[in-house]
Amino acid sequence: MVTLILTSRVQGNKDSNISNFLNSLISCGGNKTNCEILIKYDTDDDSQPSETFFSKFQLNIKKFVWSRGEGRHSIHLDHFYLFSQRSLQSRFVLLCSDDFTFNRKGFLDDILNINDEFCFVGSNRPKVEQYKNRWREKNVMSVWKHNEGVSLPCFSVKCLEVLQNFGWQCNADNWKSLLTILLYEKYDIDIWRTVPNFYLRNPSDGTSGFGQSFNNMEMDGIKNPQNEYYFTLVEQQAKNLYLNIIDSSKENEKNRHQLHSTI
Repeated sequence: MVTLILTSRVQGNKDSNISNFLNSLISCGGNKTNCEILIKYDTDDDSQPSETFFSKFQLNIKKFVWSRGEGRHSIHLDHFYLFSQRSLQSRFVLLCSDDFTFNRKGFLDDILNINDEFCFVGSNRPKVEQYKNRWREKNVMSVWKHNEGVSLPCFSVKCLEVLQNFGWQCNADNWKSLLTILLYEKYDIDIWRTVPNFYLRNPSDGTSGFGQSFNNMEMDGIKNPQNEYYFTLVEQQAKNLYLNIIDSSKENEKNRHQLHSTI
């Protein structure tokens, strides 16, 4: 199962289109067996859909409501809360937005057919060979932090259990790219698994966010983290992933040896 996580706001947001999002998911093969959708609305969103609205879709949908917080600037915290509510049967988490449309049948099967315990999934693999040892250069950073385009980050559940959060800022796509670069640079691990693109973003003027962000580690648009401790924290996450990948590999090898010994 794939867990799709998203926050949504209808009031004052002309780009919100949850009906299109869910219908496109069904058209591409989403059902109650292969996916679940965890969606959060704001307490002050008087236009949010009712539970009855969601019941018409043949999908596992769980709706949550809590404070708006800093809006888009704090969605990494929303993702963290939603992740803890996932089905324990899910193997992958896909971070989504209600202004996207799924456009390729079978993409959920492509993801679920990946057997790796630790992996990131996407159509645009960061060019880690080019970014290695150069990723902090401003001209290079301006490329990889957008991963050559907008993306919906997808992670194996095991990765997120080790990482323990969705980064320290709201843009999980460039957080995912940086982790991919660091794992390759420091540990010679290519954690990325590529699948054909399966979504497009609906036409939008790009307006988003709510009020002021107090997070000086945010990385978006032309903005880079003012607090560069962010990079140290992500480097530690990459190390934690590496150590867990190695430990899991040793444990799997031990189990295979014990299995052969009993045959």
